[in-house]
Amino acid sequence: MNLKWTLHVENFARVREADIQIAPLVCFIGDNNSGKSYLMSLLWGLLKNSDLFYNNKPNETATYHECREWISAHIDKRAGVIDEDSEQIYVRWFNELLAQNKDRLMRRTFNTDLIQLGDMRITDFSRMKKLSVKITSAEELRVMRTTRLSGEDSHDKIGIEIPADKETFDAIWWKAGVFVAWNLLMLGLTDIVPFDKNITGSIYLPASRTGFLLARREIALKSIAIRYSLADTENAVQETLTAPYIQFIQLINSFKDTPKFFNDVRKAPLYQFLKDNIISGDVESKLDGQVIKYIPNDLNEQEFPMSISSSVVTETASLLLLLAAQTEFKSLIIEEPEAHLHPDLQKKIAQLIVRFVHSGIPVWITTHSDIILQHFNNMIKLSNRPAEEREALLEKFNYTDDDLLTADEIALYQFNRYEQHTAVQKLNSGKYGFVIPSFNDAIQSLLNEIFAFQGDD
Repeated sequence: MNLKWTLHVENFARVREADIQIAPLVCFIGDNNSGKSYLMSLLWGLLKNSDLFYNNKPNETATYHECREWISAHIDKRAGVIDEDSEQIYVRWFNELLAQNKDRLMRRTFNTDLIQLGDMRITDFSRMKKLSVKITSAEELRVMRTTRLSGEDSHDKIGIEIPADKETFDAIWWKAGVFVAWNLLMLGLTDIVPFDKNITGSIYLPASRTGFLLARREIALKSIAIRYSLADTENAVQETLTAPYIQFIQLINSFKDTPKFFNDVRKAPLYQFLKDNIISGDVESKLDGQVIKYIPNDLNEQEFPMSISSSVVTETASLLLLLAAQTEFKSLIIEEPEAHLHPDLQKKIAQLIVRFVHSGIPVWITTHSDIILQHFNNMIKLSNRPAEEREALLEKFNYTDDDLLTADEIALYQFNRYEQHTAVQKLNSGKYGFVIPSFNDAIQSLLNEIFAFQGDD
């Protein structure tokens, strides 16, 4: 990742205050019903809703005019690198856009007005690569168009095409400014979607993956019936899903026949690792996506429908199909990746997550698995060993450099649930990795019972 920032929230659901610093790997751990999924959904909603900014003209504040001056000053230059002072102007404007659209963002993410958010803003922003903006103009152009250019070694690059005549520029310049602000903070995490709503950007895999996968067609048919039926629903109880869940249902209903090639070379080894080490077989979408079958390695290519496949298959099938699909995504959020997995497979899924990170795809998870977190700790400890020892241990335990993890690649947050609120604590890595107080306390309590109950015999 070429950037860092912290999302600061106040009075969000049960969470009084939290500061979440993004990283290639982010883990939320802690008590049930403490707000982990809510906060992860909010992060996803922030990545997914750039069009809110594009569809709502910003308030004309002092920062608004500073950004306008930056765009105007660089039109004739045809290019400009956003220096640190200008970065802070755009971050300040981004926070103003957040404040202006906060309620819309909450409603669109959670599909309810019951979840409240007091404050939300970006802090502690920094970029390892500066953002270079190429600006072109054309007299006949009446609608701003934006493009993303390939990055150079020293800069990330974006392009903006805007009208040269002053009247049209005055009317729409702010869309170019929003594009600059968005890419400054989000390039590499998601895609901007002012014109193409089919761009996926960030994927959210919810905890109830198996249920949605097995009932995907029935859910779709029911939704169509409700949407287009004239049936009386005045007295019916209306259930809603949050936007991440809706995206997941749309995703699994969009899978067509599994392709035999990869348009993204990063995905092929991840796909192969999941097949070989976790499900011991393959999952294929057939008949234009109407049927999803599991083909185990050891049964002569016999095919099984999802309804009679094991839970490890149904839990991971959506991820396998996502890797095989021609779907562009920049980041991945997974709730409880350990669900229904044997401890050995939990270690394998942790290994896969690290390989995602090393392929350039950030992964953010919620988890209750001490095995997953211990694997992360092991990889941190291994990466800290002297080079000669590290190479020998990699070979002995059948790991590669792609499995290693450094402490600065991961951010770990513990959610502690109290009677009236949740406290979110950032955990720091020490000599032996991260110490997880909630896990350690639970394990120690269990050990105390073991010693007390087993007796002297």
